[in-house]
Amino acid sequence: MNYFKVLVSCGHVGTAKEISVRRFFTADNIVEAFESGNRMPRAKRKQTRSAVLRVEPITEKEYILGKYEETTNEYLCMD
Repeated sequence: MNYFKVLVSCGHVGTAKEISVRRFFTADNIVEAFESGNRMPRAKRKQTRSAVLRVEPITEKEYILGKYEETTNEYLCMD
């Protein structure tokens, strides 16, 4: 299993507005990480555009720190 940091364009912050959010995934390859980012809730997808802005491989330590960061991100913790 590999670790990835995925930058995703997200919506639900106002009309025609978006926010970029870092998400952290485990996946077999970079394509699976890309697809996971596109499927996440609040991802801002258009018919011809992907919500994923960037995918980077990272270390296990960066992944663990990133998952902790996700728990303290107010945008991701909204109901």
